[in-house]
Amino acid sequence: MSSSHSSELDIHKHFEIFMQRSLRGIMGSMKQDGLSMPQIYTLMYLYHEGEARISEIGVLMEVGKAAASQLVERLVQQGLVERVEVASDRRAKKIRLLPKSLALIEKGLEVQRQVMGGVLAQLSPEKLASVQNAFLYLIEAIHEVDLPD
Repeated sequence: MSSSHSSELDIHKHFEIFMQRSLRGIMGSMKQDGLSMPQIYTLMYLYHEGEARISEIGVLMEVGKAAASQLVERLVQQGLVERVEVASDRRAKKIRLLPKSLALIEKGLEVQRQVMGGVLAQLSPEKLASVQNAFLYLIEAIHEVDLPD
């Protein structure tokens, strides 16, 4: 195994560990509110995308349309999302967040900010600058990559 391949594997491993541990705050907060992981993932997707079709939710969750519809229906019944008509096709529906879900997400993000604030406070100014630069490099690079929908 080449050293560059080994370094790449280390980066993947370390990034996965960081993501798993850093997301505990928001995921734990939202789980305490009675949400399942698929529901949390769907709400976070909608938070970043604004709205989505049920078929997009199915692709995101890697499930069929029926399972995606059931997931969305549970979120509708909990008052977290609403279905809205697509202007160009009245038969089609998109899903959009409601204020209740926005409040849950904001609460989870605040927990996340507190957790990450504690982590970042432990870093020296030099290490903090290195982390900042690394994230800027990653953000630049991700814009150049074709990500699957």
